[in-house]
Amino acid sequence: MKRSFDIVGVGYTALDYLGVVPRLPDENAKLEIRDFTIQGGGPAATAMVAARRLGATAALVAKVGGDEFGRRMLDELRAEGVDCSSVAVEPGASSQFAFIMVNGSTADRTILWTRGTVSRLRPDEVDLDVVGSARGLLVDDLEPAAALAAAKHARARGIPVLIDAGSLREGVADLLPHCDYIIASERFAARICGSSDPRAALEALDAFGPKACGVTLGERGCVALAGGRVVESPGFAVDAVDTTGAGDVFHAAFLFGVIEGWDIERCCVFANAVAALKCRRLGGRAGIPGLGETIAFLRRERPDLDFAPRRVP
Repeated sequence: MKRSFDIVGVGYTALDYLGVVPRLPDENAKLEIRDFTIQGGGPAATAMVAARRLGATAALVAKVGGDEFGRRMLDELRAEGVDCSSVAVEPGASSQFAFIMVNGSTADRTILWTRGTVSRLRPDEVDLDVVGSARGLLVDDLEPAAALAAAKHARARGIPVLIDAGSLREGVADLLPHCDYIIASERFAARICGSSDPRAALEALDAFGPKACGVTLGERGCVALAGGRVVESPGFAVDAVDTTGAGDVFHAAFLFGVIEGWDIERCCVFANAVAALKCRRLGGRAGIPGLGETIAFLRRERPDLDFAPRRVP
């Protein structure tokens, strides 16, 4: 029987070691860890977990090494209900992982990461049948060659493509014209336009021809542009513990709104809410809210907008 999914992600998965420290250390310093956790990470992979928590069906196309880290990543994703049958496993390769220090005072973090020895996901390793079955495709900037193949395949079939544009890596500029929704970090936006002004970045991103583009602004929310209309969507105040993964879940929530048929404002507000609620717990995934919790939060915070889902159960 042919598989189909609400959202398919193509990109990066990792294992995160996270520790809360009283402050970020100076060189040669020693600090006691206040809290510690090991969780799966990576933009596309964490986005698929967020999609599942929101009630969407989801599949990941990625690559891991044939080691304990890789097995742990896949076990965690499967436990969340993410289909991993299209994840390539490279025997003998060491998998991606990261050490993340979280500032206990500000919830900001410093990330030390490695790809390990696992090779890049090749275009011929992308399961195009799974990509073509999606109602929405999410790609990240860490596997641009594979993402480009997936994006071209999806757009040829009328499937909306969203890119999590975190860093302007080699090959990503070639990918942007094939994306319907370009949602960039402030870092990416500044590099793409040579300015720290988010509105200037929106103009630069809009030149690639997407249906909508946006810039995430951390606790300040986001700004977006669609059809010549600029939307400024402020963030939500929560008792933040850790911002790791906030951007990843933002992108999943935004794409959820796209496949629900919501307008740009509702997509932004919904994504801001999911990202903010995630930050209440340590790690990129532990705090990802479910759909019911998110809607209850938005009914209190934004009673003027309707977020009842109609397409995704």
